[in-house]
Amino acid sequence: MSGMHQPANGNLSFGNVVNQAVLHAIDFEDVALSREGARLIHLGARAVLRQFMPGADAEKLTPSQAVALFVDKVFWEENSGGLIMCAEVAEKSLCLPIPSAHWKVRDEGVVIQ
Repeated sequence: MSGMHQPANGNLSFGNVVNQAVLHAIDFEDVALSREGARLIHLGARAVLRQFMPGADAEKLTPSQAVALFVDKVFWEENSGGLIMCAEVAEKSLCLPIPSAHWKVRDEGVVIQ
């Protein structure tokens, strides 16, 4: 297994004091997505292509290409248990939230396809 956490300059946090989100960087290789989680990423990646790469054919984007687009930064959100997957596009970070029910930490030695 590749190691649970990506190097980060500490935890990232945002939000208000009452409901403050705490993000922990994790390695994308340690993430297993549900079928619905992969579908959400596929839909998000198509939208990103349409907006930032209009010359690309978003409809030909495969699910694995879509997931590969959103592995630049991956975070686990402590309060909700959700996952946030980010792509670096046009010098911006575009992030997709994945609900906690649609991802888990990959079991060591198990390949998820």
